[in-house]
Amino acid sequence: MVQRIKELILNEGLTSGTFADLVGVQRSSISHILNGRNNPSLDFIVKTLQQFPRVNPEWLLLGQGQMYRDDQSVNKQSVKEPSIFDAPPEAPKPRPVIREEKLPDKEIITVEKPEKFISKVLIFYSDSTYTEMIPQNSGQ
Repeated sequence: MVQRIKELILNEGLTSGTFADLVGVQRSSISHILNGRNNPSLDFIVKTLQQFPRVNPEWLLLGQGQMYRDDQSVNKQSVKEPSIFDAPPEAPKPRPVIREEKLPDKEIITVEKPEKFISKVLIFYSDSTYTEMIPQNSGQ
């Protein structure tokens, strides 16, 4: 089945990431499936068939028949009794509402701080000794 999923992605002109986004699964999930680490779940197969209704379920699951149903078989399916391969349509996900709120104007106060200078540098050695260095022009 993994090879058929790869064929579908290639035939649709998609990347694995785009395919994952369209089907509604995490990109890591599709990566694991395509690399053979995980087998496709029933949920993944259902989502794939919902997103690509022209794909022949028998081809995807069993490797039998053509990749795509012909237009007549897609139209016939709406008249025939439902089969186990028919996935119920998924309701569209609501889009988040983005609200722009204008914040009240606030006064910005700038506090000037005195300029900083290096006053001392300590260097510690592995034999537990140290050297203290004080710049001649330390800003004082």
